[in-house]
Amino acid sequence: MQIDIIDNFETFKERRENWDSVYAADPQAQFFLSWVWLSGWLQMVHEPWLILAAKPDTHDLSYVAFFPLKIVLEQQDGGGFDTKLYMAGNSMADYTGLICLPGYEEEVIPAFAAYIQQQLTWSTFDVQNILETDTRMSLFLRYFSRDKFDFSQHRIQNQGEDTDHYIAPYVSLADDWDQYLQNDVGSNTRQKIRRFLKKIETSDEFHITHVDTNNLESHIEILLKFWESKWRDKKGDNCDVIMDYVRAILRHCFENNCLYLSVLWKGDTPLGAIANFVDVRQKSMLFSITGRDETFKNPSPGLILHADAIRYAIQNGFKVYDFLRGNEEYKYSFGAKERRIQHIVAKYKDCQNRQLDVRIIPFALQLTLENHRANRLTEAERGYRQILETQSNHPEALYGLGMLMRQKGEYERSENLLKNLLQVQPNSIKALFSLGNLYQAQGQLSKAIEAYNQVLALQPQAIAVYNNLGYALHQQGHVEDAIACYQKALSLQPDCVEAEVNLANALYAQGKLSPDKQAHYAAMNNDLGSKCKQAGDFKTAIAYYQQSISMQPDLASAHYNLELVLQEQSENDTASSRNQKTLIRA
Repeated sequence: MQIDIIDNFETFKERRENWDSVYAADPQAQFFLSWVWLSGWLQMVHEPWLILAAKPDTHDLSYVAFFPLKIVLEQQDGGGFDTKLYMAGNSMADYTGLICLPGYEEEVIPAFAAYIQQQLTWSTFDVQNILETDTRMSLFLRYFSRDKFDFSQHRIQNQGEDTDHYIAPYVSLADDWDQYLQNDVGSNTRQKIRRFLKKIETSDEFHITHVDTNNLESHIEILLKFWESKWRDKKGDNCDVIMDYVRAILRHCFENNCLYLSVLWKGDTPLGAIANFVDVRQKSMLFSITGRDETFKNPSPGLILHADAIRYAIQNGFKVYDFLRGNEEYKYSFGAKERRIQHIVAKYKDCQNRQLDVRIIPFALQLTLENHRANRLTEAERGYRQILETQSNHPEALYGLGMLMRQKGEYERSENLLKNLLQVQPNSIKALFSLGNLYQAQGQLSKAIEAYNQVLALQPQAIAVYNNLGYALHQQGHVEDAIACYQKALSLQPDCVEAEVNLANALYAQGKLSPDKQAHYAAMNNDLGSKCKQAGDFKTAIAYYQQSISMQPDLASAHYNLELVLQEQSENDTASSRNQKTLIRA
């Protein structure tokens, strides 16, 4: 069995006809695996998603099975990442699984299981929202060895809720509306439904409107307003996220002719609204979301709207009215039976040593950079190293870890990482510039100057490079050359403070700075010293503070700042030495 990957929306769209034919032939297919629903949902998924597509051999043009998945990155405590595999429909699909042409299951299922274990990189596979009637997923999980994996059954209970979301009530629909009412609904509910529907049909006071092109947006907003009034306090920040999803998916389903949305009115006042997904191929209607005026009891908006939807489903030959997850009591008044939902987690026993999936690297890098910017160096270092374990030549990770090593004072490691980056990207300006800065910090001025000149050969207008090159030349005693560099930087950016101060320092060294300007630039040197100290560059901070004191010996703040940075540097050096001795003993 040949397994291919579909991981972009254009290819997914091209496969619609093939997908629809498999879906229509699969007796276990359900709406959340339809092309229509997935095409709406996948456009909202932020994580990398992929669909395993199976065909008997490489020469076949059509696939016989599809298995939608997604890869999620989770950050571990203390840094580092964990790659988890999920069903693509999480977290909005009430049911998940795969679709397959009948007769191919025995070949497809072990092929999918083998591919997931051999070709995808993950530590935990969260197999959520599987109907107990889906025998194929049970068979699928048997191909995961108990020697390699730990398995657990999960049951997530929302705090403060008694509803069991691992139960999915549904109604098997009769061929006739009256037959349904007589055989499947209790006498009390039957009388209410008949009385209320008749009242609505014969009354000028009540009426039901159904969604169309003209009222789509207004009907959606009526529904969401009712829903929000009930759930805002419980859902909190998630409320807006859920509402955005509902708006998008309802519009998408309407555009694809699979939405049944109705509103119950009393005069011009809406009393309630309901949205159902319509699955024509599988002859089922799925209850998605409802909302109502909680103060209005007679007739009950929820009872009327569900009854109206069930009647429509029966009249159009549908076989199932699915209430989806949640065993709320009212669902059983319509004659609902139960199906159960499974949530199984398979976890590698050696998951601590597993690499990241390459598809998740951009997300890992983003979180690592956030940790680095927030000065969470331990977490950032673990992130960079984990990325490099997966992609040893990843440019951003090499650069980020190189900068982090410099922050930690591990100059040799920083240099090696930047040189590795230059092997990957020989003309990397940021690598050459950072290497020059690293050499300058260690007093290797000739190497620093060489690196800066390499940058200028690639980017002649690099302002910061002229400034740093001037600083290195100044330290070598080439004051005139340094002044020329500072002046070049200022000609490119007249408000470059560093170049202005460094130029003043060079002129002061030549005795060309007036006393009043000395006081002015003493203060600016002091400020730059504090800026460098805050960035962790103690050596440059000390130089600026000393320059400030040289220009204005009675500047108390410069003396105070210099004493503080020297003390902090001494404490850091002592701690580093202590750690090094500990490592040597170990």
